[in-house]
Amino acid sequence: MGSESSQALPGISSSIPQSSRIRPYAAVGPTWTPLPRASTEPPHKRRRTDNFRGSIPPFDSENHIQATSRHQLVGSGEAAEAMRLTQTDDGAEPPSTTQSMQDVINGNVPCLTSWRSIAQQLTLNPISELNPTMGSDPYSSSSPSRIMPSAEDQFVAVKNVHAKGLSNGSTNGSVTNGSLSPRIEFNSEHNPRRVGTITRVSPPGTTLYPGSATNREQFVRLVLQALKDIGYSESASVLEAESGFSFETTRVTAFRNAVMEGNWAVAQKGLLALGVRDEDSLRAAHFLINQQKYLEYLENNQSTEALLTLRQEIAPFDIEPARLNHLSSLIMSRNPDDLRRRASWDGARGNSRRILLDRLQQFVPSSTMVPPRRLDTLLEQAREYQQHMCEYHMNPHDSSLYHDHLCSRAQFPTTTTHILEGHADEVWQVQWSHRGDRLASSSKDQTVIIWKIARVSNSIELDCTLEKVLRGHIYPLNAIAWSPDDKLLLSSGEHEVKLWDVESGRCIKTLTEHHHLVNGLCWLPNGEGFITGSMDRKVIHWDAAGEVTLIWPLVDIRISGLAITPNGQQLVAIGLLAHPVTTVDESGTSIVNQATVLQVSAGVQPTAEPRSNNGNSADMERRVVLYDIASGQELWSQALWGELQSVKISDDSRFALINHSQGDVMLWDLPSGRLAQRYLGRPKGASYVRSCFGGADSRFILSGSDDGRIYIWNRRTSTLFEILSGHESGVNSVDWCPRENAIFASCGDDGTIRIWGPEPNGFLVDASPVFSQDVSNGDIHNGKDDGVLTTLDRHLTPPPTTAKDSPLR
Repeated sequence: MGSESSQALPGISSSIPQSSRIRPYAAVGPTWTPLPRASTEPPHKRRRTDNFRGSIPPFDSENHIQATSRHQLVGSGEAAEAMRLTQTDDGAEPPSTTQSMQDVINGNVPCLTSWRSIAQQLTLNPISELNPTMGSDPYSSSSPSRIMPSAEDQFVAVKNVHAKGLSNGSTNGSVTNGSLSPRIEFNSEHNPRRVGTITRVSPPGTTLYPGSATNREQFVRLVLQALKDIGYSESASVLEAESGFSFETTRVTAFRNAVMEGNWAVAQKGLLALGVRDEDSLRAAHFLINQQKYLEYLENNQSTEALLTLRQEIAPFDIEPARLNHLSSLIMSRNPDDLRRRASWDGARGNSRRILLDRLQQFVPSSTMVPPRRLDTLLEQAREYQQHMCEYHMNPHDSSLYHDHLCSRAQFPTTTTHILEGHADEVWQVQWSHRGDRLASSSKDQTVIIWKIARVSNSIELDCTLEKVLRGHIYPLNAIAWSPDDKLLLSSGEHEVKLWDVESGRCIKTLTEHHHLVNGLCWLPNGEGFITGSMDRKVIHWDAAGEVTLIWPLVDIRISGLAITPNGQQLVAIGLLAHPVTTVDESGTSIVNQATVLQVSAGVQPTAEPRSNNGNSADMERRVVLYDIASGQELWSQALWGELQSVKISDDSRFALINHSQGDVMLWDLPSGRLAQRYLGRPKGASYVRSCFGGADSRFILSGSDDGRIYIWNRRTSTLFEILSGHESGVNSVDWCPRENAIFASCGDDGTIRIWGPEPNGFLVDASPVFSQDVSNGDIHNGKDDGVLTTLDRHLTPPPTTAKDSPLR
């Protein structure tokens, strides 16, 4: 190259071989052709090298230096003009047309262009990114870029009338999945119809349109990100040219590439260049980078480099000793596969660098580096908000960007579709199997009935069949629980627990380790065993065969409810404190225990406490306690007043739904131990009522009541939006079907079980089908007799059987 080139790229041109040095190109209409040699002759017009009609405007060399310094690209035409204006450097003479075109094509034209000025306009691969040892700063706005066409490339086409990487003077590029550098693509084929001028559009103001609160630049940048993410790179380039906004700068691109390519020194330097100033954030980001570098050294069997990184770059961060010891132990890995397994890391060729980039991006200002898939995230948040605000939301897949989401009440289970009659006394609990094809009910009549529930030929009609009656208890039944595979069933009556085989109806074993009322029955999620809790303060672990595996030390409460989180890690227990706390003032007047402060502040007033014989008031304190199952240690406990009746855990293991005799249902956040929500509107009652979650994503709260009605709230807003009537007396239990999106069951003191579903064809049906079968006289043995499906005005009872009844054991 000539002296001008050396001045334009100090310290770089000398290191590039003559055969690979940059050759200047000038834009000529729809194509780019090589520039002629420099000459002392005045500028002349040059003819086109193709058959495109028209002429090239003369080159004005008088003020081209000033034009170069202030030029802003606004389209492919302007980009070509900018390239033409930079044909000569300071003091150079304009080119001549006497040079042979063959010399031009062969690349025998000396470089007379100041490529530094072009690099300020184009977003191309900085040389320092291609070869970091060359010392150029990738985060500098003046970092040089280079184009390296082959000798046979006669044309450099600007795709879709906009070069990738050109954006109104702002540096940007085509980024696929955030890993590719900005580039100009070279085509060997000439297509003049694809080239045109993009006119920049500048609407007034900074918002999308008058009256809008959305910033136009932010919106366009999010659209650009979405277009690039789904592969519409050329459309994104046109949008950049027309709007004048770029998705991100070359500094962001250089940082992204440095992380994805493992250039850790450049990545650490980039944190400051991208505006990360907080000392704690910088320390955390540097630690993450050094940890990734350390693991990659180990993966490549570079033990010396890994050890130096651990000692000099990771240990000084003063991290937790356990974490540092774990990283140190990875040096002893037998091979890369063992390293990846022990570190829970998928390696440099996996997703580890992508995950690292996402974690580092959390420290970078979002205006500088837009979070991944930001537009889709905002749309998803809007969709979720509309669904949460939809009172009757039943279909999680029914959503559209063209209209707001709204479900009809006709889709919600507000109608009794079936009444199941089989118990001879009050029904205290119903529970669906995990597959949702069976329903178990327990009663005061000391029996458990298993009902088979199925769709009739994939129609909206349900077929309800009494399948089995389980006998053998001598006390009214307190609780039932299905095993995770639905093959076994637990039932408890007073202190006695029975383990049943569902298929045969046989009692496998009777468990009598407890000495008081057993209200807590829950299976471990893996199905290997179950846990029972009782008013005798015992918590006992059993295996699936009914053998005791562990007995906890006596807990502080008399357990009235028990539940295991679906992840199998924690146990929630509710009950009465074993040693009541007496709270009186100096004059002997009863005062409210500190445990009631939470309820009083929420608007629930305590009832008057009865006085004891000595004039003092005994506050019968209840508690919610969270235990760690593995260790049996108490994680936290909350003191409450008023009877706590049942507990249910959400599918995500985060929330516990606790029924309260004072008329409210409480939602507790398990990680924080705080009351998250309260659902009001139900009358107070003394009966033991079991509430439940319902609907898609557990977005509803359902509870029975002593007044014979079912209350339904929106879980997020706590809005009471439905009260259902049907039972003739108190409703003791409700349970939502896990298989069907719009079916739940309820039971009550009237001895019936009701199946609830949507209104058929959008309107109510007066007569609901009734499954009627009297089992009080033993007319069903081993569940082999079929039931009778009738209507309300045709209540039929089958003739009694002559077979003698015997308990199922």
